[in-house]
Amino acid sequence: MEEKTTLLSKRKHIQLVLDYCMDQRISFTVNPKGLAADEFEISLTISGIKQAIALGMFAKEHKFEVLGMGETAKPKSLATTSKKPEVKENEEVVNNVSAKNEQQPVTTVLNF
Repeated sequence: MEEKTTLLSKRKHIQLVLDYCMDQRISFTVNPKGLAADEFEISLTISGIKQAIALGMFAKEHKFEVLGMGETAKPKSLATTSKKPEVKENEEVVNNVSAKNEQQPVTTVLNF
């Protein structure tokens, strides 16, 4: 299974990406991006999970923008996990509050 991935790079960082691709034996193509003479799109062909993980770590370390990773690269929302603990926490809080109220003596003297 081969996956196409694109890195966006400035001219001064292209050599770093090319050296990485040659060391990892990743096939690549470089195209200028639009009208900007300073930005380039580097298309990479990733052939395995190890190459994908290594490329992700490389891109994060050197702060490259990555395009074309598909739906698997998007973070999942944590909304479903936060609902479960709330119910249990609320029950425990109610029990703790009532336990504290029982332990404290009730005073009827008011200080003004």
